[in-house]
Amino acid sequence: MPSSPGATSGRVYIVGAGPGDPGLITVKGARLLAAADIVFYDDLLDTRLLELTRPDCEHVYAGHRGGRQPEGSRSRQDGLNDRLVAEAHAGRLVVRLKGGDPYIFGRGGEEAIALREADIPFEVVSGVSAASGVLAYAGIPLTHRNVAATATLVAGHESPAHDEPGVDWSALAQLSGTLVVFMGSRRLGAITASLIAGGRSEDTPAAAIQWGTWPGQRSVVATLGTLAQRADEEQIASPALIVVGEVVDLRDTLNWYESKPLFGRRVLITRSREQTGPLQLLLESEGAEVHCLPLLEISPPEDWTVVDGAISRLSGFGWVVFTSPNSVTFFFDRLRQLSKDARAFGSARVAAVGQSTGQLLHARGIQPDLLPETHSAAGLAKAFEAIPLRDQEILLPASSIGRTELDEALVRQGATVLRVTTYQNLPPPRDAVELPSALTEGQLDCVLFASPSSARHFVEVVGPEQGLAYLQQLDIAAIGPTTASALRELGLTVDLMPEESTVPALVQALCDHYGQR
Repeated sequence: MPSSPGATSGRVYIVGAGPGDPGLITVKGARLLAAADIVFYDDLLDTRLLELTRPDCEHVYAGHRGGRQPEGSRSRQDGLNDRLVAEAHAGRLVVRLKGGDPYIFGRGGEEAIALREADIPFEVVSGVSAASGVLAYAGIPLTHRNVAATATLVAGHESPAHDEPGVDWSALAQLSGTLVVFMGSRRLGAITASLIAGGRSEDTPAAAIQWGTWPGQRSVVATLGTLAQRADEEQIASPALIVVGEVVDLRDTLNWYESKPLFGRRVLITRSREQTGPLQLLLESEGAEVHCLPLLEISPPEDWTVVDGAISRLSGFGWVVFTSPNSVTFFFDRLRQLSKDARAFGSARVAAVGQSTGQLLHARGIQPDLLPETHSAAGLAKAFEAIPLRDQEILLPASSIGRTELDEALVRQGATVLRVTTYQNLPPPRDAVELPSALTEGQLDCVLFASPSSARHFVEVVGPEQGLAYLQQLDIAAIGPTTASALRELGLTVDLMPEESTVPALVQALCDHYGQR
């Protein structure tokens, strides 16, 4: 059977997405998502995986969990199988995206059989199973030399169609290796009692892991005799994995995920959708549970006339000053549209507000002549104090926001400043904003603001009274002094701010802040 997407018209790929962390999907799985015409996806998947698909790809929710009874004479699974067949018959490249591995308690076999019976070409793309992935994130190896040479995987509940349980817990109790129980949280007390009754020592190390590999992962470690009570006290519920065996004792040494500085912290970021990715990735790499509320819509100006006029005489400016990555991106996009490139700068010198802006300029063939020690507009103004500017004309490509302290500082030195709008920084329509439930239910620890606009837009979009009420209950982080000033103007207290106005510095400041608590 061919393995390349599109080699045969009409084909189904049953793809394992891993246990939760979207980074655990395989390279082949990601490639198939990028090629898919339609994706059927389950519960317990990070929906950011769907962002790997084409804009025209159809997404169909097909989840069902935990022994729910089918409705009517045909089961929900039968209906899904029919739909997979129909879409393949229509010539579409179909991805059936399933949590964990499709063939480990994932009904992937049932779907593959239905496809074979309908003579539909299919492939199964293995995924990281919860048995290995969740245990690794909890600091528990599935097997370990001299500790556990075998591992047994078992379902903690049977299909609703089964009248008698199919698991011989007494036999499993006689095994000395690692026992991993899927979908057993509802029957945890009965399972542990059966294992003890079958001869497994009640002092055997055991653990229950909820939402494994997700930012909200929670683990309870106990013994086989006390695990059910401890899990009940900690309100561990589905989705949870149960682990029994001596390998659980290695958790104190191998617990890398839950020991991250931001593990268990719930953080709200307010950047535009286009800018969310890098900040979210850094926060999650430090263990944070990240929620997003995009409060900026970045778009080109409605009229390029003034910008085009400045570009036509670009080499005549003494300085061109870029105060944000967006200013670089939109300015150079316009240069390219006018069939120009970095050569258009001629003898004009170039300044950048910080490292991120400077790196974007460098990628476009410009080495900044000035990069301040303190990466902020105030730092850039201070750096210019040592440079004669009298009678020089300075071009400042920027957002649609009006003149700033930097403009005024340059004017005080005798320069003429031409600020041109290269991009608009607008709030999203209020009726299009859906507030994260973690915000409305008071479950957040911190909110991060990376621009003055996002701070003002939060109050504008959420509403002045309600917006301030939400923020006053949270730690507030500002990326730099300009953003902090905007927050203070709103009557808010800024709890942390990095020394450098960069995304990595902001995340490090957050780690330091919570590490001291």
